[in-house]
Amino acid sequence: MLRRLLFIIGLAWFGHLVSSELVAEITIVTEGSPHTIKSALYEARIEADGCLTNLRVHGREFLAPGVSVSRGSYFFSGGPLKLLKVDRVSEKSIAANGDTASIHYEFGESEMTWQLANKSDNPLVFFLVFAKEVEAAFDQNGKAFALPVNESWTEVALAAGNARLTIRGCDKLRGPWQGPHQVCQVSMGPREKKTLILSVGSVSPKEREQIKALVPTPIEAKLQLFSPQTYQVFQRSSAKQGALVVSGQTTTDANEIRVRVTGNSVEGPLAGKWQTVPFEATTRSFSAVLPAPAGGWYMLQVEALKQGSVLAEMKVEPFGIGEVFVGAGQSNSTNSGEICTQQKSGMVTSFSGQEWQLADDPQPGVADKSQGGSFWPAFGDAMYERFRVPIGVATTGFGGTSVNQWQPDGELFPWTMTRIHQLGPFGFRALLWHQGESDVEMPSDEYFDKLRNVIQASRVQAGWYLPWFVAQASYHNPEKPRFESVRTAQSRLWKASIALQGPDTDTLTGDRRDLNGAGVHFSPKGLHEHGRMWADLVGDYVDPLLDSKP
Repeated sequence: MLRRLLFIIGLAWFGHLVSSELVAEITIVTEGSPHTIKSALYEARIEADGCLTNLRVHGREFLAPGVSVSRGSYFFSGGPLKLLKVDRVSEKSIAANGDTASIHYEFGESEMTWQLANKSDNPLVFFLVFAKEVEAAFDQNGKAFALPVNESWTEVALAAGNARLTIRGCDKLRGPWQGPHQVCQVSMGPREKKTLILSVGSVSPKEREQIKALVPTPIEAKLQLFSPQTYQVFQRSSAKQGALVVSGQTTTDANEIRVRVTGNSVEGPLAGKWQTVPFEATTRSFSAVLPAPAGGWYMLQVEALKQGSVLAEMKVEPFGIGEVFVGAGQSNSTNSGEICTQQKSGMVTSFSGQEWQLADDPQPGVADKSQGGSFWPAFGDAMYERFRVPIGVATTGFGGTSVNQWQPDGELFPWTMTRIHQLGPFGFRALLWHQGESDVEMPSDEYFDKLRNVIQASRVQAGWYLPWFVAQASYHNPEKPRFESVRTAQSRLWKASIALQGPDTDTLTGDRRDLNGAGVHFSPKGLHEHGRMWADLVGDYVDPLLDSKP
């Protein structure tokens, strides 16, 4: 009897082991170069370049490869890095190695562990770009947030329908990027290793109720457009040409999306021909990068069709293709002027990080939330007068700050980098830096080294050689209008070809300063001249670039 009982118990235990093994089964299938990983809860795909391009949880896709430079998940340095040595190293793990970086993927039933390694002597950034279907994020406390989100969370959960993806080990969640896309960012120092843990599951009823309270149901709009936005300016690639990002979705059962652009280009009115754009029937979404002439303002019309019949339509205006600039530095780069000023041309707009608007002061998006006047309206008007294309600006400065506070490991550098990433590679012409007044007592060599570090780190993290203009700025009061230690360091950056020459704003004295000439900020007259000075130097830089490109 005892032997029989032990036998039954043994069978039961063996059955438990077998069933557990079946539940936890991970299958890796190699079809040519791609590797497909399957569990009962998710399916992932690793391509020949080592990037995990697709991740479906309960049938819902979380990643977005093929959007601009995106590979879904990837290291970035001038472009997505290729980790061409891809090997299956065990039943449940794959290693992808390159000269600069590597990833070791470990797959479990409901959890993945990604070991990231920067093998270079320079900083690197790792990105995950999420699909449009990702609709909400949860912080570590389980609170739901509508997308886009810009937060420095080390742990975040994302929801797409009833599917849930939790990521531990990220540095920052930011968006929007390339229309509706949310991005997870992992910054890595030289030779640094980091671990990402991705867990999959289902959205709970309580979480679903939170999402419903945040996200309007798409039924409310039969056609929704993510890009372009009203007053958005896209950076042109040559004097006469640029590209327009069009993306959106529909709730209709359309089988075709078509668009047309009308307005005034640099060469005259557009013909406004309708063109079909790629349409994903399963997600009801569309996305395309369309060549378009420089100019504006433009209007985009979008139609959702089925067998030639229009089911829904909408339009967005104005937007344009012209020149875009990022601003950073301390108070005289932000809204600290004596009075608010306005752009006069109607062709200058500002990007807050969330939306575009006419560039009337106070400028949106500055880190210090200042509410006074700026030189940006005058700069934009002068640039428009010179080039006759829309001008876009994105300002990110913070008043009273030292170059020490702008170092890559501080809080201000990521603020500016977020805007740079939002605009995307080659999405703006140059960064305009106005700072130095807080560092007049810093040794010249120290200021040079520290600002050089900021500039070089921005280029590494951006992944392209973004041009920097550095102004000469050290003014304190009428008795001490200039400090040579800072000025010498700023000019050294020009001479070393680390930065381009910005205006010498120490020359703006007397009635060009606020408080009847006694202040450190600019009067209305000073703001106007400040903007003109920037426009003259930046314009002289842009002119030969346009001449060199067809």
